[in-house]
Amino acid sequence: MGLPQIFKDMIKTSYEKREKLSHALLIFSTFFLYITLTGAKNLYVAEKTTLTGFFSELENPLTAIASTMEYYFYAYAAMQILIVFIMKKINLKWFLSLTIGASAVTTVLIGLTNTITEHYVIHIINGILQAGVWGCSIKTLGVFLPQRLLPLANTLMTAGPAVAGIISYGTAAAFGDNWRLPFIVLGIVVMAAVILFFVAVTAVAKFPRKIETHTVTHSDGTTEEVDNEEENDFIHLDSKKRVIVFYIVSVFMGLLVTALFFMLNNNLDIFLKEIGGFSNSTAKLLTILAPISIVIGPVLSVKFCEKHRNFITVAFVFFFAAFIFAIALLLFFNANIMLSLVLTVFFLILTNGGRSVSLSIAALRMRSKIDTGVYSTLVNAAASLSSGIAPKLLSIILDNSEYSTVKSWSVSFSVIAALSAAVVISLLLINLWIYLINRKKASV
Repeated sequence: MGLPQIFKDMIKTSYEKREKLSHALLIFSTFFLYITLTGAKNLYVAEKTTLTGFFSELENPLTAIASTMEYYFYAYAAMQILIVFIMKKINLKWFLSLTIGASAVTTVLIGLTNTITEHYVIHIINGILQAGVWGCSIKTLGVFLPQRLLPLANTLMTAGPAVAGIISYGTAAAFGDNWRLPFIVLGIVVMAAVILFFVAVTAVAKFPRKIETHTVTHSDGTTEEVDNEEENDFIHLDSKKRVIVFYIVSVFMGLLVTALFFMLNNNLDIFLKEIGGFSNSTAKLLTILAPISIVIGPVLSVKFCEKHRNFITVAFVFFFAAFIFAIALLLFFNANIMLSLVLTVFFLILTNGGRSVSLSIAALRMRSKIDTGVYSTLVNAAASLSSGIAPKLLSIILDNSEYSTVKSWSVSFSVIAALSAAVVISLLLINLWIYLINRKKASV
């Protein structure tokens, strides 16, 4: 004899509640893991003004400190290339828990060091350990979440770097000139985030993802159940060749847009000290304004991409506006420090919003066509190279003894404006490519 309907309904309701709770916990834990780890990683950048004093005996302390993150990103990118080949065989839960857990320990060790060489070694190790965090996080969300929750996951993950900036600069400012304790504190927080992530994935694995469809009525009166994700596809990646081209183009754009963002973002505190004349502590506090504000960029980007299927066009709008602000910075950066700060924040909002398209929005929107883990890891590998190289290139310009302070920043903003123009032109060409393959598909 079967169960009465009332008990069946109660069991179904309980199952649905636990499923929703597991999805919510997965989104939060993945986001929390990413922002705490990224915040701990970026803490070294946030402590740059303090560390230049600690390593003042070095010939070029700013460049030496920038080299630490450069070496980190070399190791990070190289390991990501390896992960691409083993992504399909990775147990996402165990891989991230073990590697990021070990990284939490090495982050604490940074606070116990005394030489720049020790910083180089630990950051190289951290680069290897942290290489899987983005690709595996995005793939975890893509594997377990229903389509209706992807916009929320996208919004949070794309806002992650900005929130991580608040964590890193906020922690650095809270401890003042003590650069050691922040690494110890954030290392412990990262370990807590790892434990929460492990619990969340274990829980959500009990609820397999369902394919979501809706009914479409055709002109002849017939109806058809259509996969929500298939209908949302605007790039016809219906061959292996096109998928590979899509990967290559995305990697190239990851290089450009990340360089554009981090080139200015990672040197904002130096700009405030040299052009604004602010003290070390005040520069750190003001720099917190940037990550607080640039959260707006990814949020707007996700909303626009939900309304417009062509996310490449959305990225174009963001970067074209960023190009306008880059020109304004080049012309007026030395006129008034508050005006410069406002222009800089708007530039970072736009570039952060635009780059979120290539880093996560494209991956989750195209998950029915591509391997989200492979895509995210490849693009993030390119982005990680830019994250390490671009700020150092600007540091070399700023450290150039042949330039005055104003001249060095003028050259720097000229480079940023030129790179902004290159991004805009590249996005135009990509849109042309999409138009041509879509027209070819329609004519068949």
